[in-house]
Amino acid sequence: MLLNLRDKIRKNKILSSPMNTVIILDSVDSTNSYAKSLDNPSHLTVIVANNQTKGRGRDGREWKSFGEKNISLSLILDYPLDGDHLGLLSILTANAVVETIESLNLKAEVKWPNDILVKSKKISGILSEAVFKNNKSKYLIVGVGINVNSTSQDFDTENFKYRLEPTSVKSETGGSCSREDLILVFLVSFFGWIQKFKHKKYKEILDFWLKRYPDFGRTVSVLKNGEQIDGKIVNLSLNGELLLDVGGKIEIVNSGEIFA
Repeated sequence: MLLNLRDKIRKNKILSSPMNTVIILDSVDSTNSYAKSLDNPSHLTVIVANNQTKGRGRDGREWKSFGEKNISLSLILDYPLDGDHLGLLSILTANAVVETIESLNLKAEVKWPNDILVKSKKISGILSEAVFKNNKSKYLIVGVGINVNSTSQDFDTENFKYRLEPTSVKSETGGSCSREDLILVFLVSFFGWIQKFKHKKYKEILDFWLKRYPDFGRTVSVLKNGEQIDGKIVNLSLNGELLLDVGGKIEIVNSGEIFA
């Protein structure tokens, strides 16, 4: 259970004021789905599930949460006025997860567009969704899953096929970790990155991410809308898009799957 989480957030000098709406659920299908059901939620509403039963990833994939072992949360954000940099919200969220993982003396890496890895194994994923009403943007939901206390035995159950081999904090450190403490570290880091976004420090957000991106400068294959694109990764745009050098021409990839 996450019995003390709300109190820890309330007592934290950085979080107590901006994150004044904290919803802690014993069990829910998906924190993102729950966030969508709310009417007029406030900016920086935090939704945390003790147990998430039907977590979702990109492209309709399932995200395994394994009962009360891992972190499942969503944050609701006001839709930014500057939509040109919307994609950076997933990037800065990844930065916050990286800082959380690195606080445990683990080396974290990122994989475009929304994965966080340790030793090339997936330890966390992010799912960002926009909510619209009457064809107008209403707010954004950023969902975060972090594998904390799950074990290799958990990952091997149910014959589930993972796109990337999974790992967890416990698998990498050999010991259990407090979910409440890790959530607090993540939220403090996330708020710091949101402040940088608010003050348009876009390059700082990108630079941090790129330093943890081992595919930078590599030639890769990207599957975009069923079409394979081969090119060298030369940068990310200020909207978090992948910039590929394809035969001397820059190709902008805003969604897709790197498979080589």
